[in-house]
Amino acid sequence: MDAQTRARYEEWKWNRIKKRVIYPGISLLIMLILLIFVIVSCMGNRNNDQDEDIYTEELTDTEVSTDDEHAITTAPIVYIFNSHPLEMIGSTYDNLFEGDMSIVELSHVLAGHLESHGIRTVVEERSVDERLSENDWGFYRSYYAARAFILDAKAYHPSLEFFIDLHRDGIPHRYATASIAGESYARILFVIGAENPEGYAANYAVARQLHDRLEARKPGISRGIFFSGGSGRDGIYSQDISPMIQLIELGTYSSTVDEVSRTIEVLAEVLAAYIGSQ
Repeated sequence: MDAQTRARYEEWKWNRIKKRVIYPGISLLIMLILLIFVIVSCMGNRNNDQDEDIYTEELTDTEVSTDDEHAITTAPIVYIFNSHPLEMIGSTYDNLFEGDMSIVELSHVLAGHLESHGIRTVVEERSVDERLSENDWGFYRSYYAARAFILDAKAYHPSLEFFIDLHRDGIPHRYATASIAGESYARILFVIGAENPEGYAANYAVARQLHDRLEARKPGISRGIFFSGGSGRDGIYSQDISPMIQLIELGTYSSTVDEVSRTIEVLAEVLAAYIGSQ
């Protein structure tokens, strides 16, 4: 085969390879790339739709009826959280973390009573103790961790007006219990951060009204108002965020479920009446 013939043969062979292998291969590769792009785009749109649904569900605070003049308000008004979520009711001094009811469960009971009075309420589901563990923080930073939850709640639900940090105390049972009309009630103490100089007076004014309303209904059910500050104490309790943030100590570790349940019902009535009067 002479040089000219070989050159033509090689050109023919190369053109054949291009038509049968290279061009189809390139076309197939382009098709695969387009297919992958379409699949990724569809998945992204679906995730965005889901995220949008979640976002809408979390931030939608009002449902509007067909009559615009009669909007049905479902915006949460009260936010309940627990800076010390491991506190228990019905425990002993030697087993403070074992008992009949956790303070978180009691928060849900309070929320249920408030809802029954028409006050929509949300309870914080995240745990301060888990946040402490995740960040390797000491127990003394509990109120710092809870503060972040409060700010998150306010951002998600701008309608929130009242905030309750529910605790149980650690004092002897006889000081945390009141006998009223033959029934035993867990007593309530309001705690005001004394190291919140610009705002504690407003928090105190709210606590005073709640104390007075409780005493009017069940004399002896309130232990009063305690100003907390100084060495070893937080002294602010996030009350600088809003005058409507109240730290409430309900009963003690040895209180019974019946005692705290009776008090929670009265507290819900007082809170609903107070919020309704604002």
